[in-house]
Amino acid sequence: MVLKHLHRLRKSFAAALCATAWTLLSLAALAPAVKAAVYVSSDSLTIKFRPNDVWPPAPITDLTGLAGAEGQMLLQWTAPDSNSDNFATRSAVANYQIRIASFSVFAVGGSTTTWWNLATDVRSLQAPAVGGNPPTPGTPGTLENMLLTQLEPGVTVYALIISSDGTGLKSGADLRSYESVQSTKQAQVLVYDAVPPTPPSLTVTQTGFSSVLLSWPAVSAYDLDFYRIYIDSNSPYDFASESVVVVDSTTVTLSLTGLSTGTYAFRVSAVDKGEPAYGGVALESPKTSSTTITFSLAVKAAQAPFGVALSSAAAGVAIRWMPVTRYASGVSFADPTSPNDAELNGYSVYRATSVVLGGWQHQATVSTSTLLWTDVSGGAQHYYHVRAENNTGASARSVIRAVGSLSAYIVAPDDRSYLELLSSSIYPVEGVYGQPMTAYLVEGSSWTSDLGGRVVQSMEFSAKQGGLTAAPNLAMPGMGRLKLRYEVGASSVIVAGGAAPAGVSAVPTNLGVYWNDGMKWIQLYGKLDQGDQTLNLETKYFGHYQLRLVERVQNFAFNTAGVSNRFVTPNGDGKNDTVVFTFDNPHDAAVHGRILDLKGRVVVSNMAPGPVQNSLQWDGTANGAGVPGGVYIYQLEGEGNVFTGTIVILK
Repeated sequence: MVLKHLHRLRKSFAAALCATAWTLLSLAALAPAVKAAVYVSSDSLTIKFRPNDVWPPAPITDLTGLAGAEGQMLLQWTAPDSNSDNFATRSAVANYQIRIASFSVFAVGGSTTTWWNLATDVRSLQAPAVGGNPPTPGTPGTLENMLLTQLEPGVTVYALIISSDGTGLKSGADLRSYESVQSTKQAQVLVYDAVPPTPPSLTVTQTGFSSVLLSWPAVSAYDLDFYRIYIDSNSPYDFASESVVVVDSTTVTLSLTGLSTGTYAFRVSAVDKGEPAYGGVALESPKTSSTTITFSLAVKAAQAPFGVALSSAAAGVAIRWMPVTRYASGVSFADPTSPNDAELNGYSVYRATSVVLGGWQHQATVSTSTLLWTDVSGGAQHYYHVRAENNTGASARSVIRAVGSLSAYIVAPDDRSYLELLSSSIYPVEGVYGQPMTAYLVEGSSWTSDLGGRVVQSMEFSAKQGGLTAAPNLAMPGMGRLKLRYEVGASSVIVAGGAAPAGVSAVPTNLGVYWNDGMKWIQLYGKLDQGDQTLNLETKYFGHYQLRLVERVQNFAFNTAGVSNRFVTPNGDGKNDTVVFTFDNPHDAAVHGRILDLKGRVVVSNMAPGPVQNSLQWDGTANGAGVPGGVYIYQLEGEGNVFTGTIVILK
């Protein structure tokens, strides 16, 4: 009886549970936010619920735009909740989407949808504007920010932001973008427009008889539009009657031609973009701080021709040269390929029968496009040089070429001293035809400021590669001949200032040659020719030479001043790779040079000839191999006299 009663109770309870389950299932059908699973047995009933997310992120309420430096817009906002603030536990949204435009929501009828479809995503801003990905969302209540840069200055930029949750539900537009009357609430910034910087300098270089080249450093401003050049040619050059030339922002030079002889003043400014290309007005920098740069247009001679070569045949003597493209100062012609008459209007060829005091005779003048001329009456007794001509007259003469020997002569301004390059050493002078950078312009000049005391003559024979780049360390492939002229009064050498230095007799036999290696003067002695009144020296060196009065013994002599360097570093870097020993040898006696180690063992029994007459050199090798580092003894022997000293090999 009892069991029967329990069974009835159990069936009633199960029926009640089933009814409850059907009720819940019915509710579930009416409420899509809930998914339910019901499991029923005779002993139990299990019900599971899975909520379905139907709450989008809350709209952002405080999107704000702040102006920064030029072209910048800083956006700030508070991170929203991903579920419209419906739960006590708040969570971050998944991402942000931000768009900007130069017009407001109000301008398109207050429709955020229309504005959004027309605006530009910050992830795809067109250069030069820089945006990128919005920040990773933080927890609700966090202050978020994003900096946009290189926006168009002078333009008001509007912004709108939405957010999305992990299921893809999107918030509405930020609340400040909804407005119906005015365009002041939506996040916006009038992008700051800075005045461009002033060019730091302005350089003016005369490039022709009536032309100048202006140049200035570029300024940094991404909205730079152009440079403005101000010119004033009227005294007092205060720019009260100025003219203006506009130069594109990508250009930092300006060539002006057709100027009249006189004085000009220049200054430059930078101008950025304004209407109609950019919003706002064009802003101009202050003009160059120096205010004015003045100069006088002066007549200039052309550079002497170089790359001069000779060839002799039955048809006569042919002489050719490289095209002249510069003034004597080294300044390039405005258009080197098509010079005007003020720059170059032809070449003149001259001939003589002596390299010095030769009575040069003009032979021909040819056009600027002619670089070769043949003398049908030329012969082995003749010398030639070429000059470049322009409205100022003739340039300095080129090197002098000799037909018979094919030597080249660089004659100093005194027209008596010269450096002769023998045919075996002529390559630096000739170069490769049509390739100016393979040839050197070699010129002779006087250093009158050196004269006085012991110095009675000072000459420099300088070389410029391609007529432009100084080559102070250029050496001839083989020996050349240096001839330095001195003058005598009665039997004494004429000294600047009228008197010989104390303790030295001003007789020609006391003259010696010195050469500057770039750091110090080295005595090279030289051989006296009293009939010609010259001191002569065989040398491979270009550069600066002096003729000095010194006490000279009249036999083989050497002192430590004749050692080029005490420390030798034979590593091939061109600096102190060898040591040169220079000595006086007026009788051309046989001279032997040896290298010994500190134990007296001979390392080198006969040193090689040096780069100048009466010199020997050692490169730190013995039998073709480098010697160990350390101290070595040198010995120079001539006319029964032996001179010794030490040098150091550093490795």
